[in-house]
Amino acid sequence: MAEGIDNTVLIGAAIALVVLAGLVYVYAHHLARQRASSDERQIVKLRRKRFADYEDARREYEKLRKKIETGNTVLIDLIHDLGDDFVGRDSAQQQIAFDEALQAVAAIRQANARAKIVVVLHTLGGYARPAHMIAQALRQHLEKTKGHHNPKREPRVIAHIPYIAMSGGTMIALAADKVCMNKTASLGPIDTIYGGFPTDAYNALIEQKGVLATQDVLVMLAHEARKYDQYAVKVAREIVNPVHRKPGKPEHYLADYLSSGELSHSQAISVKEARELGMNVESKVEEAINGLVDARIRMINTRLEYETGRHDDPRSDRRDGGGQGSAGGGEGGDIAEQVIERAIRHSLRGLVRL
Repeated sequence: MAEGIDNTVLIGAAIALVVLAGLVYVYAHHLARQRASSDERQIVKLRRKRFADYEDARREYEKLRKKIETGNTVLIDLIHDLGDDFVGRDSAQQQIAFDEALQAVAAIRQANARAKIVVVLHTLGGYARPAHMIAQALRQHLEKTKGHHNPKREPRVIAHIPYIAMSGGTMIALAADKVCMNKTASLGPIDTIYGGFPTDAYNALIEQKGVLATQDVLVMLAHEARKYDQYAVKVAREIVNPVHRKPGKPEHYLADYLSSGELSHSQAISVKEARELGMNVESKVEEAINGLVDARIRMINTRLEYETGRHDDPRSDRRDGGGQGSAGGGEGGDIAEQVIERAIRHSLRGLVRL
């Protein structure tokens, strides 16, 4: 027996410690199983959501549009089909083009001076003039308000980028008071593409080979490309919101840098790099915006399967619920007509891209 302590007390204490340790182990094991079960349920839910059929995605998209566009808020969503097929699925644009721009500009123009404009971008860019038109409309909306407007404390035009907004998409984002990006999202330069190549590539080629050793058509393209370079710089300076300004740098530092051609046309600009350039960026996108883009992407990706299923389904006479119009993708003739229409539209738009 230890001095002053009964053996019975020691044994009891030891048993109590063993029991306590056992209870702690059992509880910890129970918590671990609960977490594992919860994680599994979450993953199952995520999988179901990812592979939801077209109708589910459409309903989710419409629900989130209504949730976002409440009160005095106007939603402009430029969510494109980034796939490699020639024809965009589910009537989705594959690039910023005139028909989509005209709708966006009309919605922005008709908004009252106090309206909040929410722009959702998921695009690799597109033609220069339509992107310029949308950016101009956003800047003009901000000019409607009489009196002082603090874009940092009370942003009235907010651009959301869950994944990517390159080139012309970046131009539109730069017109906003604030840009919200997820941590993995990216912007890009706003230099021009002429005849399928960056405009500075023509100048570099002529400098290396000389004018007389370069094909006449390339020399002429280079001549036109220089004009579009000047256009890109002019447009960038015009549309960049003054809130995106780096202290200690010239007034047009950001516009000149992004349109200078120093960056590769497909080079990604992260949230951190955007901040370093002086942009008013927040590294978070609202869940409703994330959900909106994800639902629209699912609509785009599942439309073909949806149309195929309808032709096999005796209930296929049900009303088509396409969120942004029917693509008619299940009929070969419709697809052929779309291909021809798209080719004609491309030929009329010219070659200048952002």
